Amino acid sequence: MKQIAYYLRTSHYLQNIGTQVDKIEDGWKIYKDEGVSGRVAFADRPMAKKLLKDIREGIIDQIVVLRLDRLGRDTSDILGTIKMAHLHGVGIVSKNEGITTMVNGKENPMSNLLISILSSIAEFEYHRIKEKTLEGIARGKRLGVYKGRKQGSIEPYESFIKKPKVKKVRLMLKEGLSVRKICELLECSPNFITKVKERLVA
Repeated sequence: MKQIAYYLRTSHYLQNIGTQVDKIEDGWKIYKDEGVSGRVAFADRPMAKKLLKDIREGIIDQIVVLRLDRLGRDTSDILGTIKMAHLHGVGIVSKNEGITTMVNGKENPMSNLLISILSSIAEFEYHRIKEKTLEGIARGKRLGVYKGRKQGSIEPYESFIKKPKVKKVRLMLKEGLSVRKICELLECSPNFITKVKERLVA
């Protein structure tokens, strides 16, 4: 008997996943990726990879997500995931946006158009926020307000250990993830991982 798959994703291990969990219904098969950035391709995520395998094996007949951004933040990747699912007769339902990509076994052309538009907007917003942050730092430097950390200074252990990103790195290191994978998921530098290792893991 085929099942409905419910896919959940959080960008990091400390993010609240409760709003996604609350929507789970009886009988759904759960696929949960925690600590995975939306910038990581769907096919490269551990549980998403398992979900794609189950789709190819004919186990799943529908995928449910809370929001489209759970599938990803790259428009082409989201559309590629949907296309792959449709090739196997599997539709995708996004609860918050009210989108159903297949109706009675046929593609819903309007939903595909809406998904493309919403995904593009989400991707644009991501880059806009990133650019705005960098502009703010540059402006702060020009005004002498933002100077960054003084070269050679060492942050106190107590404040360093409480940083959210440090906590995420520690969790990932304990789970055996490679430095390269952690950098990809958290969008940080290898030097930062090394710093965490030196101060907390060694």
